Amino acid sequence: MKKLTIIILLGLFSNAAFSQGPPPMFDEEKIEPLRIAFLTKYLELTSEEAQKFWPVYNKMRDEIKVVMDADKALKDGKSINDMNDEELNKFITSHFENDQKMLDLKKKYAEEFKKVLPLRKVALLADAENEFKRQMIQHAGEKRKGMNDGMKE
Repeated sequence: MKKLTIIILLGLFSNAAFSQGPPPMFDEEKIEPLRIAFLTKYLELTSEEAQKFWPVYNKMRDEIKVVMDADKALKDGKSINDMNDEELNKFITSHFENDQKMLDLKKKYAEEFKKVLPLRKVALLADAENEFKRQMIQHAGEKRKGMNDGMKE
């Protein structure tokens, strides 16, 4: 019964969100319910697992966002072509430091997920996230193509 409810919710979220399509820059508020439904289904989370999983997952996403924002800020609004050697060296060094922070976070949270999920589901998580991103990118491409086709008429 719980799986049926999850599938129905996934269908409702998918139809509602995909019929409108995400805006060009992906509105996180609209995508988050899709991510929750998709990962819940892909990982086949029980309600007990979901209760434990989502707080850990959300905390991980918050920490990853901080690192990603820091990585985006490295250029300080400049193009790489406009940077001098000192700025480029700092950019490269900081970029690799942020890559290492991301790897450290992934390792840390893999251990945290092992405490709340079966090992097989922990192993599937990266696949689930990649598949979700792939589907979102594919959908955005289809939406963009549809908009471009509409302009040609």
